[in-house]
Amino acid sequence: MKTKILTFLLLLSATTFLTAQTASENPYANNYIYWGYPTEYKAGQATAAFTVIDTMLQTYRPGKEIPLPRELALVSLDQLLHDTDNDGTDPFYAFINKRMLRVLEDLDRPVKKGLRIYKLYNDGFIIKSSKATVAIDMIPGGSDSKPFINDSIIFGIVGKCDALFISHFHPDHANLRVAKAFAANGKRVIAPKDLWVGVDSMIQPLAEHVETDIEFEDLDLTLHVLPGHQDNVYNNINVVEFHGVGTVAQTGDQWYCCDLDWIANVYKRYDIDVLMPNCWIHDMEEHIRGFAPKMLITGHENELGEHSIDHREAYWITMKKMEAMPNLNIPNVLMTWGEWYEYER
Repeated sequence: MKTKILTFLLLLSATTFLTAQTASENPYANNYIYWGYPTEYKAGQATAAFTVIDTMLQTYRPGKEIPLPRELALVSLDQLLHDTDNDGTDPFYAFINKRMLRVLEDLDRPVKKGLRIYKLYNDGFIIKSSKATVAIDMIPGGSDSKPFINDSIIFGIVGKCDALFISHFHPDHANLRVAKAFAANGKRVIAPKDLWVGVDSMIQPLAEHVETDIEFEDLDLTLHVLPGHQDNVYNNINVVEFHGVGTVAQTGDQWYCCDLDWIANVYKRYDIDVLMPNCWIHDMEEHIRGFAPKMLITGHENELGEHSIDHREAYWITMKKMEAMPNLNIPNVLMTWGEWYEYER
C-alpha cells in the first residue's frame, strides 16, 4: 500500500514539475513556461491534477471501504473544486464530461442481479435494475447557456432512462430541459406539487404534498413518495421499490426538524436497502436510524452553483461525519461524479 501511495505522489509531483518547467517560447501552447502568466499556470496545474485524480479514482473504485489513495484523490478533488479560479474553466469541463461520458457508455451494460447505482452531478443518481433505469434529480449543472455536462451527453443519458423523479424545484435538483427531454421520449416525470403544472402530460406534478404510491407496472417498480421539506419548501423523498430486487431512498434536500417525528418510523414500513441522503441533511444520524438502510450513498458534495465555498460540502467533511457515527455500523459508499456501484441484497 505504501508503495502505491508513493507512486501516486511521485506521479502528481512529476506531472506538475514538467508542466511548470519544460522550456519553449509560447506560454499558451506547448512550451510550459508560465512566468508572468499566473492564470495559464493555474489552468495547466488544474489539468494535470484533474488527470491524475481521474486516473486514481478509476484505479481505486467505490466500495464500502476507502483505501488511502482513493481518499487522497477525493480530498485533492475537494481542493480543486473549492478554488473558485477553477469554476467554469476548460480543465473542469473536460474532467466532468469525461466522467459523465463513462456513465453514458456504461448504461448499455445489462444488470443481471441487484442494482447498479450511478452518481451524477450534485445530488443526481441513476438506479438501474434488469428491468428499469430511473433517474432522480438529474441536471446538467451550470446554466442553460453553458451547462457543465454537454447536451450530447446529458440527453444521451436521458435516452437510456425510463423515468425521472424530482425531489423539489430548486435548480440544482430540477431542470426543465431535462424533464422535457424525458417527456418527448414518452417517459414519465414525477415532480413535486406545483412544479411545471400543465407543461406536458408526461410531466406529472403531484396534486397534494402527501404520502403517495405510484405504480410503474411496465418497469416492475413502485415509487413511494414521502412528503418531506427543505424548511418550508415541498421536498419529495423518493423511495423506489424495485420488486424483488431492492429498495432505494433518495432524500433530496430534506432539512426540517419536525419531519423527524415521522421519519423515525420509516423503517417500520419500508425495507430500505440503500439510503441516498444529501450530505448536509439535518441530523444525519437520526435520519439514518429512521430509514435503517443497509448501506449509504451520500449526495450533494461539491455543488458549484450558488453556494459559497463553505457550503460546497467537501468529501472529506462527509468522511468525518461518518467517522463520528461508528456505532451505526452502516457503510457509506462515497462516490463522485461519473462513478457507479453494484448492489446486491
